Amino acid sequence: MLWYKAWLETRFGLAFLFGLYTLVWVVASTGARMAPEKQAPKPQEIAFTADAFAFPFIAAAISLAGTGIKTPSGGFQNQVKGLHGSTLYTLSLPVSRQRLVGIRSAVGLLDTAVVIVIFTLLAWWLFPETGQKTLGERLAHFAVTFICSSTFYFLSLFLATFLDDSLRLPGGMTILAILYALDATKILPPYLNIFRPMGSDSPLMTHSIPWMTLTVALAASAVFFLATIKIVQTQEY
Repeated sequence: MLWYKAWLETRFGLAFLFGLYTLVWVVASTGARMAPEKQAPKPQEIAFTADAFAFPFIAAAISLAGTGIKTPSGGFQNQVKGLHGSTLYTLSLPVSRQRLVGIRSAVGLLDTAVVIVIFTLLAWWLFPETGQKTLGERLAHFAVTFICSSTFYFLSLFLATFLDDSLRLPGGMTILAILYALDATKILPPYLNIFRPMGSDSPLMTHSIPWMTLTVALAASAVFFLATIKIVQTQEY
């Protein structure tokens, strides 16, 4: 029941992302094909394109994280402030708050993985100029992108414990913009840079896996998730 309830809470957001990203990918591909023919893209151009495609996956992770126990019953009608009416029903279920958060976060992570897999494949099909890659490199790219974007997923889940839904998405995107600015100014140490492994430093480009960065991403995800559970268990609703 809890898995089905979580699916009902995420299906409309997932459908919206599918529609939006499909439109953006197709329009971008059509514009590229209609442009005058030119020489093969340079490595820096391919790297820029790869970094640009990483951003939608992070935005999807932030969006699909939902609001944990406070998640409404589904649809596009989110309450601007305070708790949604379904929160009291959710809390009345004979299960622990830890399990509620765990199942809801698992469903959102599966949704995020589906978005990453499908739209990465679509991008490779629509933009063949990115080049041919081996199966191992593609699987490594999926894994690295999913692990790095999961950090923002659990960050958004953590923000939901003390922010209204109307502020969670802007808050997550603001933090994302700040981290992007730090990345652009080269302030972040390489092992803390979880953006590049999804784009220009992807295994598709470097033919290697950034183990240190993945360790940092997994550790940050664990910290955000444990903090979320701790707050939810002690919070009064």
